[in-house]
Amino acid sequence: MKSKPLELTQFLLLNSLFCLALYVLRISITGSIYYGFLIWNLFLAYIPYFISFGISKTHWLKRQSLVLIAVLGVWLLFLPNAPYLITDLMHLQYTTVSKQSWIDPFMLFVFAWNGLFVGLLSMYHFYVIISEKWNRKLAKRFMFFIAFLCGFGIYLGRYLRWNSWEFFSDPFNLLADCLYSIYSPVARVKSLGITLGFGIFLSILFLQIVSFFNTKKKSRNCDTL
Repeated sequence: MKSKPLELTQFLLLNSLFCLALYVLRISITGSIYYGFLIWNLFLAYIPYFISFGISKTHWLKRQSLVLIAVLGVWLLFLPNAPYLITDLMHLQYTTVSKQSWIDPFMLFVFAWNGLFVGLLSMYHFYVIISEKWNRKLAKRFMFFIAFLCGFGIYLGRYLRWNSWEFFSDPFNLLADCLYSIYSPVARVKSLGITLGFGIFLSILFLQIVSFFNTKKKSRNCDTL
């Protein structure tokens, strides 16, 4: 049991190094540093994972309800940065057709997969924390709610160009854009479509992650019998 977190950390590190290796390879092939923003986006994707992983290992903090809720709020602000990497696939439209054009879709997919994966792991961390502190049914419903909020956050980030930290630096304009996106007939179609699309997608993947870890636990329990 003790080796599992270390194995997962090594796996995530390997994934990140592979992303960096692909980016360096692209530079060597094309001579262009375009897509450098992917490195920053991947770093942002790991922030919610670091938060949730840290909370899962800090037992005294999990017992403090108000502090836990506050940390959960900060975590939620950064969580959309993880699946947000999927939207970087839109940059494929700028890829020129050449002998090296294969690397762009592959690299963008690998970055997107890593962001999505660490985001789902982070959601699972808090699912377990909430399940242990309150109950599993509440935790699952809350994660579904989080999935749709995450979808709306992706819309705010990709199309309205808001960043997570601007919740603190420019909250009133952010709130105004949120209300506009919800109530404006012009913006509502796109905001609702992306919110529902990503919300449903993340909910389905989250259920798969929960099912996978539950299966692993049952398997370990059977092995110890």
